[in-house]
Amino acid sequence: MRISIVQKSLAVATASIALAIGFTGSASAAAYDGQDPISSGCANTAITAKSSGIYVGSTQVGTIELRYSTSCRTVWARVRSTGPYGRATITRTSNWDWDSCASLSWNSSMGQYSCYTPMLNDAGVESYATGSASASNGYNSGDVETGRY
Repeated sequence: MRISIVQKSLAVATASIALAIGFTGSASAAAYDGQDPISSGCANTAITAKSSGIYVGSTQVGTIELRYSTSCRTVWARVRSTGPYGRATITRTSNWDWDSCASLSWNSSMGQYSCYTPMLNDAGVESYATGSASASNGYNSGDVETGRY
């Protein structure tokens, strides 16, 4: 079977476009590493990909969330707490890069204290969030993980 020059050119062009799209998506997301999800606009397309309740004894005192931006292909962690203490950490499993926040502030729209981490590229890799929270009486939880996304 003989392949024409046009068929070869079409195959090369298709492969080149596929590679360019793949690299562009990953490179664009990597540019967001360490940036704020709200000021960057990435939070506008955020979903909560995974979440876990945080407990002290049998009382839920907070939630750890793994947030994902569908447009930026980035992740970050957000913790919500009934008390003013807690922490959120986001970890990317491909290279174990991570970032965290530990300074919670009152969020009146949520009715809880919260903080969120800077973003990490999540294009084609997995990440997870870990967090802790406190009860309004000052008792603190241990760390809780969301699972990978």
